[in-house]
Amino acid sequence: MRKNLILENSYSIKETIEEEIWDVIYYALAIANCYDIDVESIIKMKEDINREKYNSKIILERNR
Repeated sequence: MRKNLILENSYSIKETIEEEIWDVIYYALAIANCYDIDVESIIKMKEDINREKYNSKIILERNR
């Protein structure tokens, strides 16, 4: 990962951390699509598990 290269303007995302994050999200969603995984429901299920495991008070907004 390219260290400390943060998006400074809206013209070029190339070689920034934001571009790397986009790549990770893109490929994760592509893999989920190949396996017919409903990412939205999995996020909710995993958030419930993490909230209980880590005693977190953070709740994702649902039904939007």
